[in-house]
Amino acid sequence: MHKKGAVRYNENMKGRSFSVRQGVMALIFLLFFAFLLVFFAPQKAGAFPFGGQASTVVPCYNQAIYAYLGPPIGGPFVWTPATRTYQFGPPQHAGQWLLGLADGPYFCIVSLRPLIVWPGTHITMMGSSQ
Repeated sequence: MHKKGAVRYNENMKGRSFSVRQGVMALIFLLFFAFLLVFFAPQKAGAFPFGGQASTVVPCYNQAIYAYLGPPIGGPFVWTPATRTYQFGPPQHAGQWLLGLADGPYFCIVSLRPLIVWPGTHITMMGSSQ
């Protein structure tokens, strides 16, 4: 007899050996599953809204335009030829209002000699006032 609450040993509790082949197959399955998740799962959009009046607008040597915006959501932003731009075009002068979406860091080459680079946030889409 066994004590109350004690577990009895049976056929299902036999120790099973895990072969190397089974381990390799499990690893391949996990890597394949990870590949599917990384490449076919929807990516999280990293864009965030911005907007404000430009206090500084500077053309860059790398075919971009640097714009420093004031409130409500301002800071340094960089327009590029890849930016989806609406009716009144890219930033052109101080005093212009910009509104749109921005995503990651970018840079503006202001001068070649000496090399001067201003960092900013890349503008993905924007509209502006005249």
